[in-house]
Amino acid sequence: MSSEWTMDRGATSAADVSPLYLFPRCGRFVAAAAPLALAVLTAALLCLGATPVRAAVLWCSLVLLATCVVLLGVAVVRGGGSTRGDTYRWAVRIASTTTDRDGDSVPLRLGGARWVSARLVGVMVAVPAMLTLWVTLAVVDTRGTGTSAVLAEAGAVIEPYPIVKIENEVAESRHSTADATADFTVLLPSPTGKGVEAGEGVPVKFEATTNFRRKVGSELYVAHVPEHPELGAIGDDQRGEVERQLAGRSVQVGDAWTIGGFWALATLGPLGYWWKNESPRRPKRTVDTDWKALRVSVTGSGKHIDAPPPGSPEADDDEKRRKNTRTLRCLVLEGRGRKVPFHSQMACEVAGAVLNGAQGWLLWHPQKHRGRDVLAELVGDDGWQLPGAVPVQVAEQVEASGVMEPARPDPERRVRTLDLGSGWLVTASPPVVVGFAAALGCVAALLAVPDGGAWRVWTVVAGVLAPLVGCTAQAMARMDHGDGDGASPESSGE
Repeated sequence: MSSEWTMDRGATSAADVSPLYLFPRCGRFVAAAAPLALAVLTAALLCLGATPVRAAVLWCSLVLLATCVVLLGVAVVRGGGSTRGDTYRWAVRIASTTTDRDGDSVPLRLGGARWVSARLVGVMVAVPAMLTLWVTLAVVDTRGTGTSAVLAEAGAVIEPYPIVKIENEVAESRHSTADATADFTVLLPSPTGKGVEAGEGVPVKFEATTNFRRKVGSELYVAHVPEHPELGAIGDDQRGEVERQLAGRSVQVGDAWTIGGFWALATLGPLGYWWKNESPRRPKRTVDTDWKALRVSVTGSGKHIDAPPPGSPEADDDEKRRKNTRTLRCLVLEGRGRKVPFHSQMACEVAGAVLNGAQGWLLWHPQKHRGRDVLAELVGDDGWQLPGAVPVQVAEQVEASGVMEPARPDPERRVRTLDLGSGWLVTASPPVVVGFAAALGCVAALLAVPDGGAWRVWTVVAGVLAPLVGCTAQAMARMDHGDGDGASPESSGE
């Protein structure tokens, strides 16, 4: 590795290095806690009624999200505005366990890549969960929120009653089958025993949305307490919707199924594909003589076009060739006259600049494939291990050239996994923190204030736009300063 690295590491004091260990730990907490809180919060709104369990879930989730925003703010105050290159250099310092540059052996034990995988899974869960949460909050039915809770506690019953008056009707169209929302008035039995048929009942007004326009005299299902008509009533043309309101469920049953279905499709589909084909996951492994090793140095970054080999069925068909051709951004490794593309979950241009000149071993087991790649490890002489992959075709060509040799594992040699994206938290800036804090405030307001009104829709819009505005402001500021490697954590998988 270059002398610049040695001098840089030697000049780093304990006070300078200590925050480097704190930021990755905070980033791991946020990457795990925020997606969990968003998913649990959304699921509680969709599936649970107004029970102590739902209340506990909602407020615990809000506390967890608030903690994540606070950690993000503290990270920005302590080291905010750092570029991705800065965080990559910090990660190398943390993972460099030794200055022993003996290049004759490789470690016997290799670590996994659990936090890299966990962080990427967190992003893929958090984004659709956040969007689903906003949609859920936008369609929350707040009609009769206070009344339904009082009626449920008092032991309300559900009975059909004729409509005696309709006011403030708003319909989707003039057609009689259009959905309509209106204030309906019904007569409930008087606690004194006077009959409704005689018109001497107690008039009670409530708002309801019906599947088609109703007329005076048609019936609605009404929930009320017979002995206490003064408590009011709630109603609907569907008995199930009245039961839902009494149970305190904030989302209508049909809406909950629709939102939940789209949420599952948007999350599980991409997540399953990525986990199978592109995930960097791997367990801890033991290196033996079946592994192949190549002494390499990092010469920078580049692009590698992985296309079907000439003569294959995919190469002979234009459509199949285009479908099976991919362009990989990768580190360029050079060893014994061969150049090997090595790709991983990282910003390769930045990694190439930071790791340029690093020397070490490129290791892989010929039978450890995942899709069109061979799982590989780049083990630096400074004691770090970078998980990645090499295209199968390249691996086969390198092995066929005879430049590789059997690995010689050394039980005494130790390595630490190099997580280049671990410092993503400090790549944020104040606009990003303000945006997420504003979004959190909007969520808390929508959950804490049960009444309806147009303000709810505008609050949802503000909550969606605030983080986008913050991230856009950060991106534009860094473009103006020519800082191309300082992408925000939201724009990268790191």
